[in-house]
Amino acid sequence: MSKKGSFIIIFPLLALGIHFGSRGFPGVWSILGLLALASIWLWAEYNGWKKAFYWFWLTMIWAVFLLGQFSTPLKWDNPEPLEFRGVVWSVKQLSFDTRVLVRTKPAGLNIALHLPLESAVAPGDRIWFRGVVSKPPAAPNPGVFSYRDYLRQLKVYGLCYPDGFRIEGKASAKLLSRVREYCEGNIKEHLLNPGLVLALVLGKRDELPARREENWRLLGINHLLAISGMHVGLVALGLGLIARRLPLRPLPRLLLIHIFLLGYVLLAGGSTSAWRAFGVFVLGSYASLRGALSKPLHYWALVGFALLLINPHLLLSPGFTLSFAASGGILIWMPVLRFNIRNRFLRYICVSLAISFAAQLSLYPLLLNYFGKVAVLGPIFTLIFLPFIVILLGAGLGTAFGLGRWGLGLLSNSVLQLLTALENLLVPWSWQWTPSRSGMGEAILWWGFFIYAAFRLRRTFLTRPKSTCRRLFLVLLLLLILTNLPAFIRRPLEVTALNVGQGDCFYIKTPAGKHLLVDGGGDSPYWQERGRNVGRERVLPYLRHRGVKRLDAVILSHPHEDHLFGLLAVLEELEIGVVLDNGDPHSSPSYERYLDLIAKKRISHRIIRAREEIKLELGISLKVLHPQNLLTGTGADHNNNSLVFQLRYGGIKMLFTGDIEYPVLYDLVSDQEMNLQSQWLKVPHHGSVRGLLPEFYKAVDPNWAVISVGPNSFGHPHREITTLLEQARVRWETTEEGPVSFFVWWGLVGRFLGPKP
Repeated sequence: MSKKGSFIIIFPLLALGIHFGSRGFPGVWSILGLLALASIWLWAEYNGWKKAFYWFWLTMIWAVFLLGQFSTPLKWDNPEPLEFRGVVWSVKQLSFDTRVLVRTKPAGLNIALHLPLESAVAPGDRIWFRGVVSKPPAAPNPGVFSYRDYLRQLKVYGLCYPDGFRIEGKASAKLLSRVREYCEGNIKEHLLNPGLVLALVLGKRDELPARREENWRLLGINHLLAISGMHVGLVALGLGLIARRLPLRPLPRLLLIHIFLLGYVLLAGGSTSAWRAFGVFVLGSYASLRGALSKPLHYWALVGFALLLINPHLLLSPGFTLSFAASGGILIWMPVLRFNIRNRFLRYICVSLAISFAAQLSLYPLLLNYFGKVAVLGPIFTLIFLPFIVILLGAGLGTAFGLGRWGLGLLSNSVLQLLTALENLLVPWSWQWTPSRSGMGEAILWWGFFIYAAFRLRRTFLTRPKSTCRRLFLVLLLLLILTNLPAFIRRPLEVTALNVGQGDCFYIKTPAGKHLLVDGGGDSPYWQERGRNVGRERVLPYLRHRGVKRLDAVILSHPHEDHLFGLLAVLEELEIGVVLDNGDPHSSPSYERYLDLIAKKRISHRIIRAREEIKLELGISLKVLHPQNLLTGTGADHNNNSLVFQLRYGGIKMLFTGDIEYPVLYDLVSDQEMNLQSQWLKVPHHGSVRGLLPEFYKAVDPNWAVISVGPNSFGHPHREITTLLEQARVRWETTEEGPVSFFVWWGLVGRFLGPKP
């Protein structure tokens, strides 16, 4: 029951199982389905059915997928304080406290403690602490720093602000820790700026300057910092040259190389990319020793499957997905990247560039998902920097093991100076491509064609090249047709409620790529005085993540801080087509700054009133329902003067209500000419009980509702509101845990999509 390349199928299935499993436990029907498939396969085997082989693989695929779903990441959900003992392995002072990473004993779980700044704690200390352990907070919106993802890269899945702690002495240092300290000390002794070499040789990025890391990200060469195949291969080459001189048979010699190579992987921090390179190298070297045909792609899949089986949490780390996607793309395309060029140097340049471009194209959808942009010249810059990195890595390894005084330290310093000069020279030429017009769906389609083309072209060396070219041409033609259909067919209308805390902010993207922003969230003056700026911290990073350089329209529902303040950073940083508001003035500094920015940047400014209709593009418009005239004497005039409008797309209507309360809700319902019926509703005033009028909800009759709400002392959303929605069978979501996206296809079908972070 075996088949060549089985792990090439099973590995991605396990990854998909873990991906979907992290969003919910598998249902009973999934388990019953597996039992049914297994029963059919066993019955077919028992009766000698020729098709039993296919039932076996179908059962295996289902089983591996379910295994991934059961292997969900560790979830901390115990609200009770617990006591732990462990050993400190990292200490870093932050702005307001000290972050201490602890490996607990005997469970071996990694937890991040946040202690007072004055805490006297150091790596190697044995510590006792007591407190509630929770999940680290995720990014409030995509594009914003995620503490959870950051800690995942450090293999830390729990966060604790302890009620009490005490240091209980020093733990006995392990041999590996002592060797690591020795190597780190040698590098620091002989290098003037050791941060880069520490990252390259030992995988230690704590001392890498933030500016250098950002420059390398802009250049598209930050993957060179990861301990990966290049590092492991260089160490393996050095070990092989030494082992070749020893009087050993091939197998013991290979075992010796692997033992020392394993030591280096552990010494360098045991990153995912290092384990991948080590696993593939071990499998490939033993296969070559036996004279078997090398199958690097199969080894890649087997190593990935084993790593996920041992630690399913790895899939949630960008380092794992980026490392395996890049290496997988290279391995798939490697047999195709052959150039009949006589000049060896020119052939080497062409092959290296082709490999680098293959790696970047393999990462295309992931880079868009994680960073929202792609460094277009990354492959070229990689080729330019690679020789310096190889020299620096070799010299750094020698320096780490005590050879710095033999000239390697001087060589490293010289190369570092050249590298810094080269970095400063090329950074202004870094080009970040942000595909603002194309969606993730189209990116995945092109990525799928890229992978399919590689598998087809690999076969041209063994089968019919004409047939392969014909198939690729037909698939490419179909893909070009699909991706050049009219925008309203290819892409949906998107309305995303951002997480801006206790405030409103809605991002709208039309099928043709128009970008609108309704409100911008905000902070109270108390938090503004302390430097917190929701526009810069949450709204702008999200818009940049989505590739927004220009907003076609900014709509301010009313000038309260929790709607207006976040817009100030947007108005300062982005190009704006037009600003729309209700013309209701406010005496706050934020409103004065709002008007100043509009005048200073010469942004078109329109005051809109009820019964106006703004055409966005074919079939999509904004119909203003309120106010006709500004109200006074309502007890909450700014709230009740909020813009109320319907976003209309075909037969789907979405109703935006600002912070309107009883007086306006009653007037809207009483107006016989007003058609409030909408499939999607922005619940008025963050779910406040002052926005509760059953007749209004009956008139709107929504299927979906969004409540923009964050931590607050007002009791929002009020229980009466959520109960009314539930009784009306309205599916409602809040923005407390992350953005909520609603998509409308062809003006006919609307759905909430996108999991919570």
